[in-house]
Order: sequence, then C-alpha cells, then structure tokens
Amino acid sequence: MDIFLLLITAASGLCAVSSTAGRQYHFIYDLKNMTEAQSYCREHYTDLATTDNMDDVNTLNNMADLSQMVYSEYSHRAWIGLYDDMDSWKWSLSDGGFYKHGKFRHWSPREPNNHKGAELCTEMYDNGLWNDNSCEEPLKAVCFDVRGENINE
Repeated sequence: MDIFLLLITAASGLCAVSSTAGRQYHFIYDLKNMTEAQSYCREHYTDLATTDNMDDVNTLNNMADLSQMVYSEYSHRAWIGLYDDMDSWKWSLSDGGFYKHGKFRHWSPREPNNHKGAELCTEMYDNGLWNDNSCEEPLKAVCFDVRGENINE
C-alpha cells in the first residue's frame, strides 16, 4: 500500500512524495524547462520520473496536487524523464536494468507528433497520458528517488 506525504521544502516549493517498491516520486511545483528540471532532479533526487507500468502512472495521478499545477492555459502538466534522442524515445535514467517492462509507453492519442519538429520532451497530463512538447516549455516536474540493487549510485 502506498503512503502519501506532503513535504514543504524551501528550495523547491511544495513536493508530494510516495514510496512504492523502492521509489519515491516528488512533484516539483516550480516552473522549469526540461533541462532545468532534469538538473534539479539529478541534484536532489535520482532523476526525472520514470514510469515502468500503469501502477506507476496511477500512483502519480493519485498523488498530484492539481491545485499546485495550474497554468494560464493547459493546466495539470508535468515533465517526466522521457525524451526523443532523434533515434528513439529514451528515459533520462540510463540504467536499462531498472526497467522491468521494457519500453512501457502511455501516449495520448495521436502522440507523439513532434509538432513543427520541435517536440522532443515528454509531459504527463493529469489523466496519466503523455504528450511530446518543446523542451523549453516551463512546466512543473516529477522527480524520483530510487534505491536498491538496480540503480548505480
């Protein structure tokens, strides 16, 4: 059973944390582009969030504080660690031994579409579906901490 906590941290604003099978997800409610979000996650946690299955997606959906994820338009979106390296979609966490279900993907219909050739990063909607977006878009982010034998620390 997941344990949900809300933590207030001075450096990152409000973060939501969940522990599942050695993972702790952290919602970062400050606006960051993908590069800034990844750097922040790697500095304070393990990396941007990786989702390996629908249980992970459901956990993230249930723990997001949507009141903290309101934008001027297109609310309730957050960066996760999936990006297009111009060859295929890859997770920013490079340790392939971590992924139990191979190439799990949960794209929104008609996505990814690389609109105008400039959408190489992935955001997750509040319904759990994913969309490709410009890496320069300022969004909230989901980081995660992973501890255990599958992660090189």
